[in-house]
Parts: sequence; C-alpha cells; structure tokens
Amino acid sequence: MEKKIVGFHVDDLGDWVADLECGHRQHVRHNPPWINRPWVLDDAGRESMLGQVLNCKKCNMPAIPGNAKRVTCSPLFDQQMLQQQCSGPQENASDCWIELVVSQGELVYQRHTDHVEGYVIDPEFSAVIPPGTGYTLIPKGDVQMCFHYYEEQ
Repeated sequence: MEKKIVGFHVDDLGDWVADLECGHRQHVRHNPPWINRPWVLDDAGRESMLGQVLNCKKCNMPAIPGNAKRVTCSPLFDQQMLQQQCSGPQENASDCWIELVVSQGELVYQRHTDHVEGYVIDPEFSAVIPPGTGYTLIPKGDVQMCFHYYEEQ
C-alpha cells in the first residue's frame, strides 16, 4: 500500500529510515547495484523525497479476521529447528490463520502469492499467514519464534 514519506531518522546501526504517514517505518538504504537510492545520502536528497510515496510492507500484511480466536500455539523454535523442520517452501494447508511471532532475532518471511513478497519479522512486527498460502522462512542468525494458530468462529 503506497504511503507518503513524512520524515526520516537514523536507526541504531546508522541506516536511514523513512517515517511513513501510516505510522510505520521503512529502511531506505543506498546499496548499489541492488538498491539505488543516492538521494538518501544527503539532507537535500532526503528533503526532496518528503511527500513521495513508498510501498508500506507492513500495511500490506494480511490481518487475522476479527472473528478468529486463537486455538493453540507451537513450541518455541530456534534457527536450528526451523532449518530442520521448515526449510524450503511450505504451505499453510489448514483452515487456520497463522501468526508468526518472533521473540528474539530476525526472520525473513517470504509470502508466495502471484509473486513473492519478502518481510523481515522481528519482535516488533509479526507476520500473518492466511489459509492456503505458500511461504518460506529464513532465519537471520539466532532467532526464536513460534506459531499462533487462529480459527474463524
């Protein structure tokens, strides 16, 4: 979902982050040849981008339906267990909605729809996996996470 840039700040690692009108934040790195954003390198460049739009990935994340109730939770997974039990493409073949909750570290969640959408999931941002959705989980170093399962009532 496209949202306007309303400001910028630097994160704890020294990377620039855009503040979006929806209240979410998104990194805006210049990392050629993969990401080409030379405007982020100076004040004038960043100021020129105020009011421009970015695709807010957090606003694009599906939401668990309001009538769904949590029915169970998985045990805690670490990166080794994830690699053993959830490596490669997976599918939520159940009727449940799944909330992917990271309690420590970071995890790349790739949602497979008509194209692949990638998200970095951390303790501040959980992912939602709708029924019938394909996905891939890739731990970024040490991670601890679990799955919360919801059923529509």
